[in-house]
Formats: sequence, structure tokens, C-alpha cells
Amino acid sequence: MKRLIKSLSIILFILTAVLLNSSVSAETMQVPQWYNLKATLEEPPVVGKSVGLNVELQSIIGDLNNISIKLILPEGWTVDKKQKSVKKIEAGKTEQIKFTVLPKNELSQGSIVVEAVFDIPKTSINNAIDKMTTDKNTAEGLKASVKAWPNPAKRYTDTSFAIFPEESFYPLSGDMWVSYADELSPEKDFKGPVYYIDSLISLHQAQTDVEMFNKLNVLLKTDMTLAVNLTESGIDLNKKRFDYLNGLYVLAVDAWKNQDFQTALDFLELLEKESVELKKSYADYLKIATGNMRALVFWKQGQRRLAEEAFKNTFALNRKHKLQRYILRNLGLLMYSSKDKETAKQMYSLAKNIKSGYTLLDKELELLNK
Repeated sequence: MKRLIKSLSIILFILTAVLLNSSVSAETMQVPQWYNLKATLEEPPVVGKSVGLNVELQSIIGDLNNISIKLILPEGWTVDKKQKSVKKIEAGKTEQIKFTVLPKNELSQGSIVVEAVFDIPKTSINNAIDKMTTDKNTAEGLKASVKAWPNPAKRYTDTSFAIFPEESFYPLSGDMWVSYADELSPEKDFKGPVYYIDSLISLHQAQTDVEMFNKLNVLLKTDMTLAVNLTESGIDLNKKRFDYLNGLYVLAVDAWKNQDFQTALDFLELLEKESVELKKSYADYLKIATGNMRALVFWKQGQRRLAEEAFKNTFALNRKHKLQRYILRNLGLLMYSSKDKETAKQMYSLAKNIKSGYTLLDKELELLNK
């Protein structure tokens, strides 16, 4: 009897597994992608300056017919033509539709929505479904879904960006420095040098990250198998190290703001020493922010020569990195405050080549050229 019950249990388990697998397969089977819609701005948007927006519509399965494209813009913005039409896009082909947009105001979180309306090639999609699966029930279920779609179809995509008074951004990314040391501004019409501050990490959190990693580091050195065990458990030690270094940076900035320059330098020197082991994607960002902060420490101390050297060394880390626009601008401000106007202009011109839409840079370069 026990043997019979055990056999029945095994059979029941196998049947359940088969049913679950078939259920998962049915659930994960989807209508194949039959179109692709995307939109990109040609450059970072700037208030009062026209910018091109390119819409790309691709027909993957079947022909797309009776196509109309329109933009949903931020309030007050204008476009060269509200709606544009395309008669047909053949299967496998892509159509480019360009709009010219005029931004009228600044936005901290902006987007332009693209609405595309076109006929659905249902017959072609159904044929593709038949080729995709031999399961008749699955195929019929997918085709029933396609049949129920309202026709013509409305599909959307969008672009996200920001326009600040100092600098525009597209696409939105993490390489934005928005804090300024205005007490170091050489003249009232200039803003002070810019620096990075991690507003998401509190001082307490930074202290905790540093203390916890120091304890973990001691354990790693005493137990050679711990690193392997932690990695196998899904713990990213490289990320833990980055949190530790980012914590050091937060503590350095706090010390700098409180005029405790030696403590700031101690944190920065430790950070630079420890960051050698970081992956390049982490290291470049943090090293540039750290080098910039070191230069600002010297600048506040009145050690202009050391500040200049720190800016130059930071620029040499990776001359093509987007963050170098900040280093070059700060170096230009330092040169201008030291009465070296020509070198300041050169620094600003180099910074302009790194990123378009740097509106603060444009305004200050006009002041330099007067």
C-alpha cells in the first residue's frame, strides 16, 4: 500500500510539472513584435532655440498603411507642423519623420510624446503567429487577441530631458553637477565653480557605509574564502566598495563645506588610493569628482597653483569624459580670477566642444569676450 501511494505521488508530481511547464509556455508566448517606434532629439534642447526631433517608424511584419504622426509637447512649446502623414511603410522598411520643435521654457522633468496612428496588418501578423508555434490552441488564442485590437492602432513613445538655466540635458542621465561654490566666483555676473554632491546619501548613511565596509574589509583579509562565499550568495563586493568610496566622497564634501580642509584632503587621499580597484565605469566618474573637489579645497585655501595642478591632473584622467566640461569650466574660472583671460577663454572653448547646450558656458564666454 505504501509503495502504491508513493508511486501515485510520483506520477502526480510529474503530471503537475508537465502542466506547469505547458502553462508557463502558453503564458510566455506573445504576439511577435510587428512594428518599432522611437524618437530622438538631435541635440540637447535649449530655450528659444529650435531643435530637430526625429521619429523612426519601422514595419517589421506586414505593411503599415495610412500613417499619421503627431507630437504632444510641453505647454507653450511650438512645432513646425502639428501632424505629418505617410501613406505606406512596406514590411521590413523604416521611415524617418522629422519635426522641428521650439522650446519656450525651462523644465526640470520634460518629455515630448509621439503619437503614431496606423492600420494594423492583422493578416500578416496572424501568418507570423502560425509560423511561430505548432500549438493550435496557443495560435488561435493569440490570433483572437489580434482580432480584438481596435483598428487603426494608436501607439506612443517619448523622449525625456531637462532644461535648467545653467545647462540642458538629453537624454536624462546621471552626469549632472548642479552645486556651485558661489563664494569663489571671480565676478558677480559669473557663477562659482561647480562640484558634485550626492544628495541621495545623507551624512549618517555615508558614515555607516564607510564604517561597515571597514569592518567587512577586516573580515575579508582574515578569511580568504569569505569573498567567494559572498559572491556566490549574490553580494556584489565591487558595489560595496563603491558605496564605501562614495561615502568617503560625501564626508570629504561635508568637511570642505565646513572649512575643515585637512579632513577633506584626508578623505580625498584615502578615496583616491582605494579607488584603484574599482571598475572603470565607476572609477572615471568618482575620480573626476574627487579631483575636482581636491582642486576646490586648494582654491579655498588660496593655493591657486596647487588648484590649477589638481584641475589639470583631473582632466588628464580621461580627456573625453563628459564630466570634463565641468573641470575645464572650473579651470577657466580659476584662470580668469588670476587675471589670465586668454587661457580662461581657451578652457571655455574646449568645454564647449564636449557638450552642446551648456547655456551657462555660453553666457559666461560672452562675458569673457567683452
